[in-house]
Amino acid sequence: MASKKEGVEQIKKRYPNQWLLITDYETDESTMVKKGRLVAHSKCRDDIHNKLSQYGGNICIQYSGKLAKDAGVVF
Repeated sequence: MASKKEGVEQIKKRYPNQWLLITDYETDESTMVKKGRLVAHSKCRDDIHNKLSQYGGNICIQYSGKLAKDAGVVF
């Protein structure tokens, strides 16, 4: 699935309410991910976590929907 780098907002629009595994990403000056290569997407977070070991280098996971108000985020 990994192809050319593209904007994260474009990826999120294409895969709404899904977990995204993005590699080789670029950030802006405030460290927000702006571009990258989508290598996996799923409605199930566990599917994405299971794929993590297949990739190295810069990797990030993002959710393309809105998180619940009581959801916690761990860095």
